[in-house]
Amino acid sequence: MLRSYRKGYVAELSLVHILSQNGFMVIRTPRSGRINLASPDIIAAKNGKLIVIECKSRAEAFTVEKGQLQELREWQDKAGALPYIGWKIARKGWTFLHLKDVEDNRGNVGKKFALEKGMTLEKIL
Repeated sequence: MLRSYRKGYVAELSLVHILSQNGFMVIRTPRSGRINLASPDIIAAKNGKLIVIECKSRAEAFTVEKGQLQELREWQDKAGALPYIGWKIARKGWTFLHLKDVEDNRGNVGKKFALEKGMTLEKIL
């Protein structure tokens, strides 16, 4: 458990620095989902553009929890944020998926789905 938390933390931190280097003001909200408020892993803003990202660092397919999807939806609906699932695929790098695409796929994310629907960081910026 501790190892997977560290892996996720390191991935999130690397994304925070990448977004910052691209001119975004960025915060990482550690322990998201444990404060009973909608809190995605990363919140980034630049020139009126607000991006929220739920991050996953996995080698294989996964399912995003329904509550995490709802929290991203809340940020979109209440704050006008652009919500994404960010997946750091082991030894391949980041890919980003629109919230709607993941919701339409019942929260399921796999490599084939990510290849079809995923975007690079440059595309979402």
